[in-house]
Amino acid sequence: MSTAKDQDAAPERKAVPAKEPLRVLIVEDQPADAELMVLRLQDEGFSPTWSRVETEVAFGAALDMPQDIILSDWRLPTFSGIRALRGARKRGLDTPFVIVSGSVGEEAAIDAMHEGADDYVLKDRLTRLGPAVRRALDMKRLRDEKELADVGLRQAAAVFDSSAEGVMLTGPDGTIIAVNRAFSEITGYSEAEARGKNPRMLKSGRQDETFYRDLWATITATGHWQGELWNRRKGGEVYPVWLSISSIPDDLGQPGQLVAVFSDLTGVKKAAEQLDFLAHHDALTGLPNRTLLNDRLEREIRRAADASRIAGIMILDVDRFGQINDGLGHVVGDALLIAIAGRISDRLGVDDSVARFGGDEFVVVLGNATSAAQVARRARAYQDSLAAPFQLEGNEVVATSGVGVSLYPNDGIDASTLLRRAQAALRQAKAGGRHQFGFVDERLAEAMQDRLALEQSLRGAVARRELVVHYQPQVDMADRTLVGVEALVRWQYPTRGLVPPMTFISLAEEMGIIGEIGEWVLAESCRQLAAWQAVGLSVPRVAVNLSAMQLEDPNLATFVRRALDAADIGPERLELEVTESVMMTQGETASTVLSDLRRLNVDLVMDDFGTGYSSLAQLTRMPLSRLKIDISFVRGIGQSAPEAIIRAIIAMSVGLGLQTVAEGVEREDQHTFLRDAGCDIG
Repeated sequence: MSTAKDQDAAPERKAVPAKEPLRVLIVEDQPADAELMVLRLQDEGFSPTWSRVETEVAFGAALDMPQDIILSDWRLPTFSGIRALRGARKRGLDTPFVIVSGSVGEEAAIDAMHEGADDYVLKDRLTRLGPAVRRALDMKRLRDEKELADVGLRQAAAVFDSSAEGVMLTGPDGTIIAVNRAFSEITGYSEAEARGKNPRMLKSGRQDETFYRDLWATITATGHWQGELWNRRKGGEVYPVWLSISSIPDDLGQPGQLVAVFSDLTGVKKAAEQLDFLAHHDALTGLPNRTLLNDRLEREIRRAADASRIAGIMILDVDRFGQINDGLGHVVGDALLIAIAGRISDRLGVDDSVARFGGDEFVVVLGNATSAAQVARRARAYQDSLAAPFQLEGNEVVATSGVGVSLYPNDGIDASTLLRRAQAALRQAKAGGRHQFGFVDERLAEAMQDRLALEQSLRGAVARRELVVHYQPQVDMADRTLVGVEALVRWQYPTRGLVPPMTFISLAEEMGIIGEIGEWVLAESCRQLAAWQAVGLSVPRVAVNLSAMQLEDPNLATFVRRALDAADIGPERLELEVTESVMMTQGETASTVLSDLRRLNVDLVMDDFGTGYSSLAQLTRMPLSRLKIDISFVRGIGQSAPEAIIRAIIAMSVGLGLQTVAEGVEREDQHTFLRDAGCDIG
């Protein structure tokens, strides 16, 4: 048992360095020689794990296992070192190969080195084995490192050139040193065109100097910047990119080269726009979907509220769509929905918008509406436009539709309520059959149906000769002689009888057909005046009313001239009446038309005088012959106020050199008062 003193006196033990593991394949027919090689390697600091082979078959099998080095005799009874070397290299192995032989000539050794051997050692000089093995292993490591470096360079070059992102390398002065293939594909500039240039050639002009000042400040402070900006291609197209710029310091740590990597965002932006479109539009028809419809409807409601007017919401549902879809197939059904969307879109008003509500339902927001009647007319026009046959996939398809209409603010003040009530009106309309139309309010629906039917009939009334003209006599108030007649148009409605003008004239004006009716009345009145003359009836002149729409027609004077010529009567026998409100608000065209008419020598009369806002200055500039005292004042005769107004109008007319005509003289006391007051005609 050792004591502490003994331990203190014990010699210090030195650490034995760990031996280097080494997998060795020995090609040798002499086991003793192989063992000597192993002992030599152990003495040189290796810890070999080894195996010995002496035939070509065994050598090939041994190569299937990983080896760090091969030590091979040059000559074996059935094998040779050169064949072993060639076999290893043929298999693509770069395992270090050292020839260890008792006899190898210099020429054979050189051949072996050419074949890929790393060294050769004579058996009687095994002291060289350790250094030869270490040198062969070092050379292998160098070859591996070089191969890795070469692979890295090749990979870097491949990545640089094959990257989908544009890469640009610039020098410290900003000059472009290198670009990759993607750079050229994105920008349009070839490598030769870009090299030596400044990246400023890519600037789009969309970013100001402050933007670039901040960009460079960030790179200086952090060595890196990334973000989105707009560049310009060689062809001039501006496009978005995601750009990343990194600074590469030089050996002294100072800012050196810059690497800019960028990707073209054009496709990304388009995809985002497409996704946004699909989120707000129907995939089949391309129309806005419910989401976008709600936005547009709420916007129209706000506009209507601000302008204190109404807004109309129309839901249109295709009649028998299920039968069409099942009978002709989904391809035809889809084609029909697309065609319907096209027809509705083609007739959209400036303030209207359409959306596909789902299935075979479409919603039209009727903007800038002025009345329920106007909404009904516009909705019916959309409905009627779809009634014409569609030619689809070789089939003629007739697609009538039901329509439900709701009105803001009567039927609701928000989008969801208006849509819900329009759907209820639609269900009610479709319950009555195909091609039906309905409002939320049943009484309003009936009135609108009646009005729409009236409009439809009125549109062809002139062509069907349903209009007639009645003539009211105009007499001299002094002697009661006939001085002319006033033409009053009536509509001989097939099922309602005689319809007075107050019922259909305003309707004709809204429909835009008052000009057609007015021209017919004018031509018919001239013809009738000539017909009376032909049978010996003396009617001095005829008075015909003009509408505001006719006054805006620059060809009105030409038409009047043709009507007079066709009837062969003189212009002095025609009197044209224009209401005071129309004459006072006339535009430039109307003013020119009135002057043209006066030059024809026809008389111009201001109708309904006293109900508008004429001024004396305006009256003196008008080419008038007479003023008509409105019937409301005539009916008030017997009361002081109306009588005072009538006297004032007559006195003013006398002062202006104009005659006065009183409307609606029906009683003797009215005649007496007007005559005594100086009225000329009644």
